[in-house]
Amino acid sequence: MPTYTIFRENKFKSIISGPDDSVLELNIEDGDEFIEGEYAQDDYYIINSNFYPYPPRPDYPHIFNLVTEEWDWDEDTSWSELRFNRDQKLLTEIDPIVTNPLRWSSLSEDQQQVYTSYRQELLDLPDNTTDPRNPVWPEPPQ
Repeated sequence: MPTYTIFRENKFKSIISGPDDSVLELNIEDGDEFIEGEYAQDDYYIINSNFYPYPPRPDYPHIFNLVTEEWDWDEDTSWSELRFNRDQKLLTEIDPIVTNPLRWSSLSEDQQQVYTSYRQELLDLPDNTTDPRNPVWPEPPQ
């Protein structure tokens, strides 16, 4: 059973399989191109109607640059990821203590100050970081 990858203007459209070549007639439109075989969009990119495997992917977040054919660091996503991870720490490490009056009142003033400082250090983290890929996380309270 032949399999085809259909694309247009260097952009993937679909992958189809059928008992014979007639499957192309039903699925191809004017301006579409095709290549025999299954070329998954996650594994290949297209330039001038030629398929190339992606080079090894670096750690997330990166975007593939079709001009340079290299992976570029996605700075905006890195900052968003840092904020998300920071927010998760606030939700899981701080909020269960600070928002529970019984737990909070059971802490000494020194312990409360440790939690307050840790919370503030987390909130300040994006502003105090020059490279979101390598933040220096504050030590959580014990």
